[in-house]
Amino acid sequence: MIEKIAKNTAAIIVANIIEMLFNMLISISLARYFGQNGFGKLSFLFVFFFFITSNDNLLIKPILAREMSRDKANAPVIIGNGMIIRALFSLSTVLLLWVTIWLVKCPADIVQLAVFTSIGLFMASLAGSYESIFQVNLNVWYFKTANLSCLLGTLFMLYAVIFLKGNLLQFYILSLIPGFIFLGLAKHYADKFIKPRFSIDLQVWRVLFKGSWPLLLTSIFIFIYHRIDQVLLLGMKGALEVGSYSVAVKFAELFNIVPIALTASMLPVMSLYFKTSRPNFDKMYRLGFKYLLLLIIPVAVWASLFSGEIVSFIYGKQFLSSGTALAILIWAEIFVFVGIVNNAILVASDKQALDPLFTGVSAVVNIIMNLLLIPKYGFIGAALSSLIAYPVGPVMGYFIKTTRPYSSSMLYYSLKPLVASSLMFVFIYFTRNIFWLAFFVSPFIYVLILCLVKGINKEDMKLVRSIIYYPRIKWMKEPVSWQ
Repeated sequence: MIEKIAKNTAAIIVANIIEMLFNMLISISLARYFGQNGFGKLSFLFVFFFFITSNDNLLIKPILAREMSRDKANAPVIIGNGMIIRALFSLSTVLLLWVTIWLVKCPADIVQLAVFTSIGLFMASLAGSYESIFQVNLNVWYFKTANLSCLLGTLFMLYAVIFLKGNLLQFYILSLIPGFIFLGLAKHYADKFIKPRFSIDLQVWRVLFKGSWPLLLTSIFIFIYHRIDQVLLLGMKGALEVGSYSVAVKFAELFNIVPIALTASMLPVMSLYFKTSRPNFDKMYRLGFKYLLLLIIPVAVWASLFSGEIVSFIYGKQFLSSGTALAILIWAEIFVFVGIVNNAILVASDKQALDPLFTGVSAVVNIIMNLLLIPKYGFIGAALSSLIAYPVGPVMGYFIKTTRPYSSSMLYYSLKPLVASSLMFVFIYFTRNIFWLAFFVSPFIYVLILCLVKGINKEDMKLVRSIIYYPRIKWMKEPVSWQ
């Protein structure tokens, strides 16, 4: 089962990397064409897409995946009711968007863009419902194929606007067309697995809300400490500062595709193992922490040393000042990685009621630090606020008996990557003026030190080989019968 999860995760990561490249190309083109001010306006509106997708990933999707995994016969009714709930939630997000616009007193051009943002929010919510169907079947390739088509269409529309010297509003309107096509493709593939049954079942609603109300608070708190800084920046410093900060945020968050892909594969199986095999459940979450920390810690070292070069190369020299923010935010990503896995563990083990405690305190710390640091330091203060707030949850978890094993695992599996990364840092520091030498040689030094300190073992190598030599990915295998 671990190999099956690893292969499915690898497949999702491949698709996510392709998505990441498309998103990055779109982001770079937007930043270069519309500049810091225009990109800042777009980033403010994208905050609400983050709100609805993060809430979906943390609030609705995990509970749906857990319940459909445990009750396959009733899956069509569960997903149908889940889509109704999602529609209601997207309506509340649209209301939040317009309340925020009124409070911040946004200019007229942002108000115009917000009209089409509202349509996009409903579409994003509907897309999340179809993704849940593929997640439970451990076959997200159908959804990813449709999404890649949408991104390709969006990129085409963007270049058409640039070629015709268009504006933000025209891009926003045209970008909705690929979104509608994407939803049609996602529905076509999803119906092969589970066809939603739209009959309101109050028992299903009761189960979903009983399991998800703590996650509602969690998702709100996560939105606060992930995106409230951009809202505050717009109000205190203007769109220019938001644009400078957003490019650092977007690059740092590119790496989130890995823990998201892993938990998409782990959650349905962990939910089952928690009921049937606790040793397998324990082994699975420990391996999750281990592999994610093996990846993100050296990335944080490398990216923080070359943050200025990365930002100026990708987004242009006008964003060079964003490099400092990236150097700070990339270290905060370590806690984002383990936090995503920790959230999946709590949901799978029916302990999600504890999650709002961790995220709530982190949100409060983040707001306080932003209010203190943004007026004086601008977007650098926002980055420092994130680095201070993100570790709060894992530290708190160590002092609670039921979650101490999870926090202990985070700490234990971070030690050897930190040792190997420290030695890699020494090499990069002394060769940083020879970029390509540092770029190509440093990964080998990291892996060599890991082997010497036994940070990776034979079982890990066997798992890697099973992924590398995975003979083929079945794009269109027979649908699973849920009746």
